[in-house]
Amino acid sequence: MDLGKRFEEATAYASVTVASLEPHKQYAIVRAKRLSTKFGMSVVLTLRSSDTNVVKVFLPPRCSDVVTDADMQSINSGAVDLNLVYKGVCESSNAYLLAVEP
Repeated sequence: MDLGKRFEEATAYASVTVASLEPHKQYAIVRAKRLSTKFGMSVVLTLRSSDTNVVKVFLPPRCSDVVTDADMQSINSGAVDLNLVYKGVCESSNAYLLAVEP
């Protein structure tokens, strides 16, 4: 991918928090990328939130740890069609409840 395309991709999408996702809605996962942040390694998912809108969301560390490079390759190549579903917050731990569904 050339620099112009990467720059356009980096600035075209809004970053949102997991909590801002609509509960129980399936968000198509368009891309997955592992990034180094000041908090350590993280996985950023590019999600299709509507027919015309795409957003980026950082997964919590406990979720980032289970996404493998092979998983990301499958997502990015289009070999699998997966959706991220935000299911709310756990009452006892305040952790985000997330699922990946076909």
